[in-house]
Amino acid sequence: MDSIIKKLQELEREARALQEKEKEQVYSQLQTTPASNVNDRQEVSSGWPSGSFNQEFPCTPVPLCPTHSKEAFEGDGDGDWWTAFRKKAGPWKGEKLVVLSLFDGIGGIWAALTRLGIPFVGYSSEVSPPAIQVVKARYPDVHHVGDVRKLDRTSFSGNVDLVVGGFPCQDLSAMGRREGLHGQRSKLFFDLLRVLKEFKPKWFLVENVASMTWIDREEISKYLRVYPIELDSIELTPTRRRRVYWTNIPYPPRLPRVKDHPSTFVQSCLHNAIALEEKTGVVMGFGSDKANSCLLEHVMDIETKKMRGITQIEVEVMMGYPPNHTNLLITEAKHQTNALVQTPSKKETSSASKKKQGKISGSRGSLSQNPITPAIRWVLLGNTFTVPTIGYLISPLLKGSVRVLGQPVVIPGPTKENECSVMEPYDVWALYNEHERPNWYARILKRAGDRFSRMSYGAKKHPLYIEMQYLEITTPYLEGEDDEWNPLRGTGLFELREEVDTQVAWTTFSHRVTSCLTLGDKFYVYPGKDEVWAVYSRQTWSPFFVYVVESNINIKTLDSAKPGLEGFYASCRLMLRTAELGVYRKTEHVLEFTDLSLFCFRAPHIFRQEANLLKVEVSASGRKTKNIERGIRRSKESQELEDAEGREDIEGEEQEEQEELEEQNLVEETINRRITRNFERELRSRKRKQSRLTVFQDNEVKKKGGREDQEGYPVQEAGDADLVKKAPECKHDFDDEELNDEVNRDSGQENGASTPETVVTDDDGLLHDM
Repeated sequence: MDSIIKKLQELEREARALQEKEKEQVYSQLQTTPASNVNDRQEVSSGWPSGSFNQEFPCTPVPLCPTHSKEAFEGDGDGDWWTAFRKKAGPWKGEKLVVLSLFDGIGGIWAALTRLGIPFVGYSSEVSPPAIQVVKARYPDVHHVGDVRKLDRTSFSGNVDLVVGGFPCQDLSAMGRREGLHGQRSKLFFDLLRVLKEFKPKWFLVENVASMTWIDREEISKYLRVYPIELDSIELTPTRRRRVYWTNIPYPPRLPRVKDHPSTFVQSCLHNAIALEEKTGVVMGFGSDKANSCLLEHVMDIETKKMRGITQIEVEVMMGYPPNHTNLLITEAKHQTNALVQTPSKKETSSASKKKQGKISGSRGSLSQNPITPAIRWVLLGNTFTVPTIGYLISPLLKGSVRVLGQPVVIPGPTKENECSVMEPYDVWALYNEHERPNWYARILKRAGDRFSRMSYGAKKHPLYIEMQYLEITTPYLEGEDDEWNPLRGTGLFELREEVDTQVAWTTFSHRVTSCLTLGDKFYVYPGKDEVWAVYSRQTWSPFFVYVVESNINIKTLDSAKPGLEGFYASCRLMLRTAELGVYRKTEHVLEFTDLSLFCFRAPHIFRQEANLLKVEVSASGRKTKNIERGIRRSKESQELEDAEGREDIEGEEQEEQEELEEQNLVEETINRRITRNFERELRSRKRKQSRLTVFQDNEVKKKGGREDQEGYPVQEAGDADLVKKAPECKHDFDDEELNDEVNRDSGQENGASTPETVVTDDDGLLHDM
C-alpha cells in the first residue's frame, strides 16, 4: 500500500511540473498570436485556436509514447493534423462558404470550420432552447432560421454552398424502438431531403448512427445517391462514437494516423486527474453514470487520491470543443431577448457570485439567471457531432481544386415521407441464393406490412409481405453452368417468370439493383460504375473482388447480341483483403474485362474511414433467420399443381381458413423439397464414403492375412472400430422408400402412381439419378 501511495505522489509531482510548463507555453503563445485573420491563427499546444483557450482549465499534458517515433504521426509528430491539412491545402482563396446546419445542436460544424480556418456565413436550424443559447453565445454571427419543418427557400436571398445535418436517430438506433426511417422522430430526414431538393447546395453532409439496419441505410443511400462512409471518432479523439456519413464531398484519401498519439488519449483532456485507460466509452445523453455498456471510464483524482467520473468540461475537450462550451448562465426576462453570461468559476466565492447575480437582477427588473444544468449539458453533448470527425470529412473543401468542381445537388423523385419507400413496384432487387450469393433477381410487384403500412406510433407492425416475379437467366447465358438454379454468373440477359412468388423477410434480400437495363420483358444485368463485384476464377474456383471504375456496354445491339458480343468493357481496381474481417483496400492494380461471364455477384459495400478502404458484405451472415421457408424458390411443378387444383369459392371464415391451409401447405412443400434435396446429396456422400471405406478395409484385410466372413466381407477386429467414420447425421433420417414417398407427394403422384425404383425425377432438376 505504501508503494502505491508513493507512486501516486510521484505521478502527482510530475503532472504538476508538466502542467506549469504547459501554462508558460500557453501564456507566451497567447501574447504573441495575432487574432485579426482566421487563416493566420496559430494553435497552442493544447490543440485549441488562440482566443478560445480557457486559462482556468489547463489540461494535463502527456509526453510522447516511447513506443512511437515522431515520424509515425502527422505533421511534426505532435498529432496536430489540423495544421498539417491547412498547410497542405494552402491559404483560403475566394468567397466565404455559405453553410446551412440542420439539427444544429451546439454548433459542431461551426467549431470544425473554425479549426480548419474556413471562413463561413452560417445559418442554424434548431428547436432546442438550450442548444440555441449555446450557439448564440459561442458563435454570435450565425443566423438562426428556426424549425427545419418550416424552412423554405424564400428565407435565403443567395445560394447555399453546404448543407449539414445529423437528423434524429431514436428510431434507427439499436438502443431505440427500431421504428425505422419512417418513425415519428427519424422521419425528419425527409425534411432534410426536401431542403436539399429546394436549396440545391453544392455539397451536403448527413450523419446518423452506424447501428441502423441495413435496409434503412439502403433507403437513405437511394435518395442521396452516394455510398456512405463509416467512421469511429476513436480514430481522432479519446471517445468512441461510430457513425455513418453520407456526403458528395470527395472522401479524404488518408485518415490521420493519430489514434495512438497521446494527443488523442483521455489523459490529454483531464484536469488534475490521472487516466486509467487510453480511450473511453461513448458519450451518452444521460451522463457517464448511467451509460450502461457505454460507461465512460473513471479517473484517479490527483488531490483526493479517489476515483471520480469524467466531468462535462473534460468531455467537451474530448469531443473537440473548447472547455466550458456548454457552461452558460441564461438570463431570462419577459418580453426581452435572452442574454447569456459565463457561469462563475469555482474561484469566485459564493457571496461574490450572489452579489453579481443580484446586481444584474436589480438593474433590469424582473430578471432571473438559470444555469444550464448538468443533466441538460449531458443531453447536449450526447446529441452533438464529434468536431474532429466532421472537420476531417469536410477538409477536402480546403482545396480550391475541389471547390471549383462543386455542382448543384439534384434530388430526383418525391421528398414527402408518405410518398417515399425503400422498395417501389417494378424495382429490381437481388436476393441470396442457396449458396449465399446475391445473384437471384426479382421484380417487385406489391409490398405491404412492416414499414409499408401506415400505423399509429408504438403500434405493432404488420408482418412483411412482398409479391414479386423472379428473373430467370436466358438459355444462351446458362451455357457452361453446373447448376441452373444457382448459376455461378450473376450477369447477362434475364427474363421474367410468369409465376408470382412471395417473401416475408428482409433477410432474403441483398440490395436494390441499379446497374440493370430494361428491354421490354427482359432485363440486362451488368457491373456498374463504383460497384464492388466478385469475380470467380473457374480454373481455381476461388473468388476475388474488384472495384468498378469504368463500365460501358453497347445498348443499341444489346437485345440481339449473343453472349460475349455485347460490347462490354469494364476497368476495375483489384481489392486487397485486410486483416480486419470484411474490410478491403482498393489497390493501384487495374484489371480490364470484356467477358461478362466472369462476374458472379455484386457485394454491397460502404466506405470505411477513407476513400480507398471499403467494408464489403460478402454473404448473408447476420441476415439469416430460423425459418427455412424464407429465401427458397417455389419450384415450377408446385406452381402448376396449385393452378390445376384451383381454389374453391368459400366465403367468410371458411375462406380465411382455406387460405391459411394453402399457405401452410406451401411452406411444407418447400421444406420437403429442401429436405429431399439435402438427403439425396447426403445419400450420395454416404455411398462415396462407403466405397472408400470398402477399399480401405480390403487393404487392411490383405495386411492382416485376408480374414473374411461367410458372405465375403472382411472381419473387423476389436481395435478397428475407429476405422469406420460415421457419416454426417441427417436432420430427417429417411430410408429410400420414405424418400420416394416424399417426392411422389410433391409431384402429384400420391394416388398409387408407380415410379421407377432406382430413378427419382422432377421437372426442376433438383434430384438426379441415384
